[in-house]
Amino acid sequence: MIVNIVAEVVKALNAGVLDSNKALHENILDLLEENPFVWRKDYTIAVSKDNTKTKVANLMVCNKLDETPQTFKVKREKDYWRKLEAREDYEAVVECSLFPLDTPLCHIETIGRNIMRSRKEVPAVGLKGFVWVVRIAPQENLDTLFSLYFKEDFITLNQDEAKYYIGWTKSLKTLDMRHFICDPTAKAPKTEVVEFSTEVEPDPNMQKG
Repeated sequence: MIVNIVAEVVKALNAGVLDSNKALHENILDLLEENPFVWRKDYTIAVSKDNTKTKVANLMVCNKLDETPQTFKVKREKDYWRKLEAREDYEAVVECSLFPLDTPLCHIETIGRNIMRSRKEVPAVGLKGFVWVVRIAPQENLDTLFSLYFKEDFITLNQDEAKYYIGWTKSLKTLDMRHFICDPTAKAPKTEVVEFSTEVEPDPNMQKG
């Protein structure tokens, strides 16, 4: 199933010119052809207990249409986050990152690890499929990074103005993060990052668990 989701992402990226005024995941959503999945944009996966912060996935891919509002609960009373509760329709999360020319590899790895870790912390997400889409300049190369984390489960798309790396796993929980290229405890350089926001304003329409 996860490879079918990846195939839809690839078709979308090859379907036309991206709108530079939109985020990468919004472009993918706009360019998707008819497919068997339901794609939910900016999907909340965790809410702080005081309702002041939320964690949002770029795209939640579902295997059927279910209009039931998502619900959240804490595992332990002292936990800070109320996390998304599991549902049968959840299939995978697709996260997108765009990096400008000459972004240090260590910085890209740090962003990727932050995305993976924060999603792993939500069991309803960590047990499902995961796809990371990265857009970089055509001359850049992330083979070492993607082969470390995704082994053979990644592809590249080469276009005139950009190169895309797409890595995936059937279950995010199985992704090995014990090894790394750069020390994750080292201070990251100040570099512009887009397409990843760990915390945003909460949706007032969300249902509490």
